[in-house]
Amino acid sequence: MVRVYGLILSVWGLLLTAAAAACAEQTVSGLHTHRVEPGMMPTSSSRARNVILMIGDGMGAEHVWAAWLCNHGKLNIERFPVTGFSRTSSASHTITDSAAGGTAIACGRKAHNGHLGQTPDGRPVISLMQLLAAGGRRTGMVVTKAITDATPAAFYAHVNDRHDTEAVAAALVNSGCRVITGGGADCVTPAQVAELRARGAVVRLAAPRDCLPASQRGDFLEKAVEEALGILGQGENGFFLLVEGSCIDLAAHENNLRETVLETLDFDRAIGCVLRWMQQHPDTLLVVTADHQTGGLSILGGSAARGEVRGAFATRNHSGVAVPVYAAGAGAARFGGIQENTEIFNKILDAADVSGSSSAPFRK
Repeated sequence: MVRVYGLILSVWGLLLTAAAAACAEQTVSGLHTHRVEPGMMPTSSSRARNVILMIGDGMGAEHVWAAWLCNHGKLNIERFPVTGFSRTSSASHTITDSAAGGTAIACGRKAHNGHLGQTPDGRPVISLMQLLAAGGRRTGMVVTKAITDATPAAFYAHVNDRHDTEAVAAALVNSGCRVITGGGADCVTPAQVAELRARGAVVRLAAPRDCLPASQRGDFLEKAVEEALGILGQGENGFFLLVEGSCIDLAAHENNLRETVLETLDFDRAIGCVLRWMQQHPDTLLVVTADHQTGGLSILGGSAARGEVRGAFATRNHSGVAVPVYAAGAGAARFGGIQENTEIFNKILDAADVSGSSSAPFRK
């Protein structure tokens, strides 16, 4: 009995230590900042020829405002004329994982945690990317985790286990994507990469698994987005580009406020790249959102004048709060207000004037 009691106390002590670490206040300042062009981006009611969807994995409003403070009160994300919120619960849990969160955005259907591109009863459903490709648009993906990770995989795979990398990689080969950039070189075989290139895809896998953190990878994401826009923009019928600031989630899981801010600033620089491109391509819709919030971050203080933020995390996991939605360009007005994450799918199709349904079955 004494031994059992001692074990209980030890476990309880570990839990208290972990909780205290999660709630410890951190201060971040003196980061490299970036310039933000003044002025709001316009909206229009015209059909969106090009659709760019940018997902900050785990990026809540708190992550955005921490980055805003550290960038001296300016972010590209502030230039969006339309702002809303998205509820993120999955079909199985109040707190979603990236597989279900990604599926809701990609396919317009709630899914069980861990499932990709499927309804709760296991039926595969067609994704936003697949519907737009069927209409003649080029498609591409730029991410900073593995290209087979849950969020991008929700746009092309239909499996009931997000960790079934073999099945996800096989689906990637058949995705029809023209641009595939990110990490995950060890997640696909050389033969699969060769097959993708034979089918006309530009494939750049910069790391065996996830890419280096923002503090070490330089301007990889911004340059990759520029390249993707150049390639996809040559299509006659427009394009769909998915961009994921994937490692915001990793940094917040680690409760590393400095790295979380650096990842969010890196994502904001990529947003700036897209906004500059849109000035010459007004028939483009840009939507920026998140699949969920990670870390339960709280802003406890700071100063935009000093480029400083003080904050603390409440958990090393996801939280259940709504996440922001930002929109600019053609059809952007649809995205204001509070909405289910599944509505992003329908609103993008509506803006792009594409016939489709979140209940459409997937057919190879």
